[in-house]
Amino acid sequence: MKCSIPVFSALACGLLAGCVAPRPQPVAHWPMTDGQGSAILADASGQGRTAAIEGNLQTGGGERANALVFSGETAGQAVFESPELTALTFAAWVKVAGLGEGDKPYPRVLELPGCFLHVNRQNPDRLGLTFRAGNNSWTSAGETFAPDAWTHLAVTYDGGNPAQPPVFYLNGRPGPRALGKLPEAPVTIKSGKSVIGNNLARNRPFQGLMGDVRIYDAALAAGEIKTLARRTPDGKPPEDVPVVYRDDLPIVDLSGWNHRQVVIAAGTPEIYQGHATTLLLADNRTMFAVWTYEHGGACGPMARSDDAGLTWTRLDDTLPPNYAKHRNCPSLYRIADPDGRERLWVFSGSRGMERLLSEDNGATWTEMPPLGFRCGMPFTGMIRLKDGRTAAFGQMRVEGTEQGVVMSVTADGGLTWTQPRVIAQQQGKNLCEPFALRSPDGNELCVLIRENHHTANSMMCFSRDEGETWTAPEDTSWGLTGDRHEGVQAPDGRWVIAFRDRALGSSTYGQFVAWVGTYDELRHARPGQFRIKLLHHYGTSRDGYTWANADTGYPGMELLPDGTIVATTYLKCWDDERRHSVVSTRFKLDELRLPKRRK
Repeated sequence: MKCSIPVFSALACGLLAGCVAPRPQPVAHWPMTDGQGSAILADASGQGRTAAIEGNLQTGGGERANALVFSGETAGQAVFESPELTALTFAAWVKVAGLGEGDKPYPRVLELPGCFLHVNRQNPDRLGLTFRAGNNSWTSAGETFAPDAWTHLAVTYDGGNPAQPPVFYLNGRPGPRALGKLPEAPVTIKSGKSVIGNNLARNRPFQGLMGDVRIYDAALAAGEIKTLARRTPDGKPPEDVPVVYRDDLPIVDLSGWNHRQVVIAAGTPEIYQGHATTLLLADNRTMFAVWTYEHGGACGPMARSDDAGLTWTRLDDTLPPNYAKHRNCPSLYRIADPDGRERLWVFSGSRGMERLLSEDNGATWTEMPPLGFRCGMPFTGMIRLKDGRTAAFGQMRVEGTEQGVVMSVTADGGLTWTQPRVIAQQQGKNLCEPFALRSPDGNELCVLIRENHHTANSMMCFSRDEGETWTAPEDTSWGLTGDRHEGVQAPDGRWVIAFRDRALGSSTYGQFVAWVGTYDELRHARPGQFRIKLLHHYGTSRDGYTWANADTGYPGMELLPDGTIVATTYLKCWDDERRHSVVSTRFKLDELRLPKRRK
C-alpha cells in the first residue's frame, strides 16, 4: 500500500513506516539569480509572482551573482502581487549596509497589505527585527545580528491563532519574542500589491544585499527554518559576528547598591513613569521631582522630599488642574532675580513652553502664560551670569529636520525671557538637550550637547564673554557621549555628569551612567577618569519598541553638603512586566572602589 493513496488521512499515512509528509512549498520565491540588468525578479515557486524592479536596484550582486543590490534610495523597490495569507512564513538572506534614506531608520525586508517585516537598530553595532500583522507589532528581543554580514532572517506567524505570537529566527535559531498585546481575533493578511525592500510610500528603503526571499502560507517548523539557513548566498555557512565592546574608560558599577536606591514612583504593567528631573532647595533638605506619564507624555506628577530624597510625598492634587494637560519632559529650576529674590519654575515642552511658578518655595504653584517659544522640549540647561541675569538653554529646529541649541536670558527671575537665539548648529548634526556649566576660574561657560543621530560623539561649545559669542561645536570625548547631560561638581572639584549612555561600542550602551573627570579633561576632550553605572535599566525591545534598551537617563543630579550625590532617573527597574519607574541612587565619590587611573 502506497502513501499516496488518497483515501488515507494524513494521520493514518504518518503512522505507516517510511511515509514522509510533504514539505511546505513557498507561495512566492525569488532566488535572485536573474541576470545583471534584469527588470524583473523571476518567481521560482511556480505561482507566477514575478516582481517588477523599480528605481536604482541592481541584479547580479554577491559573490555568486544571486543577490539583489539595494542602494538605500527611496525609489528602489521590487513590486509583486501577494496572495491572501493567514498562517505565513517570511524568510530571506540579508547583508545590511545601512538603514536607507527613508524618513525613519526602519528599512523593510517585505511589506504586504497590513503586514511587514523590517530591520531596526538595537545599538550602533547591532540590528534587530520588527514584524507587524493587522494592528499588532512585535520586535525581536534578546537576539541581534551584525550589519555587513550575511544573516538569514525569518519570522513565522499563525494569524488564525490569536494566542500564538510570531517567532523570529536569526541564522536558523529561534529567539524570544517581544512582549506586547496579542490580537483579540484571528488575523488575515489580504492579497494585493506588495513590496520587497521598501514600502509603497517609498520611505522605508532597504540598503545592502538581499537574496533567496521566500513567502510560505504556513508557519514553518524550526527544523525547516534551520534548513533554509544552512548556506549564505555566497555558499558559505553563516557566521555569527560577536558583539565587541570598545570601552575607553574603566567602569564602577553601583547598580547593585540596592540599599542606596529609592523608588520615588513605581511603574506598573499599566503605568509608565517617565522623564524625571529634580530640584534641591537652598536648605539642602527640600527636594522636588517632576515627571510624566508615558514617554514624552502628559505632565501631572510632582513629589516633595523633606529629607534630601530619602522619602517622598506626592503633590499632584495640589497643582493647578491644567498642569495635567502640559506635555513632554518637564524641567525644574530655581531662578533668582538680580535682587536675590528666588522663584521656582516648572517648564514643559508643550504649546510654546508652558510653565508653573512658585514664589513660596513650592508650597503653592500658579500656572503662568506660556513663553510662546517654538520647542519640542523645555529648557534643559540653566546658569547664572555674572551680571545677575540667568541664561537658559534649549533646542529649536533650525534647518529641515535638524535641530540646534538656543539661548534665552531672563533679567527678572524667569518672568520674562529674551527671544531664543541659536548658539550651536552644524550641518549633518542634530543638536539638542544642552547642559551648561562653568569653568573653575569662573571665566568660561561650557554647553554639553546631545547629538541625536547617535553616529559619533556628543558635542560641546564654549563662551568666554558670558554667552555673547560661542565657539563652533566640537566633539566631546568618547566617555561623555550620551543624551541629556546633567551634572554636579563634587567637593574635590571633579565633575560628575550623568546621562543616557550613547557611546559607540560601550558595554553600558543605553544605560544610566555618569562620567567623572576634571573640567580641564572635559574642556580638551580628554578621556576623563572613569564612568559609573548608576542604575540598571531592564528595557529591551521585548517591551514592544526598538529603542526600549535606551529608554532611560533623563537625570536629576543633586549634591548634598556631606558630598552625597543623589542621581535620579526613569527606567525599567524590574525584569518583569512592570513599566518604567522613577528611581534615585545615592553615593559619594570617596566611597567608590576606584579602578586604576588610565595612563
